[in-house]
Amino acid sequence: MKVKTIITGISVCAAAGTVAYALTAASSAEKRMLKKRTSRAMNAIGEVAQGIAQIMG
Repeated sequence: MKVKTIITGISVCAAAGTVAYALTAASSAEKRMLKKRTSRAMNAIGEVAQGIAQIMG
């Protein structure tokens, strides 16, 4: 197995779970803000995973 794939999968699942939980109690304005923040967080997680993969491999 590739470490990068595992790390990315775990990160995506954690982020998705957090967003799903936050969306259950959010208003419309909060939902839009959460979408923007989620997009930024997913990009950051991807960059971190790539950096770790480069260091390890």
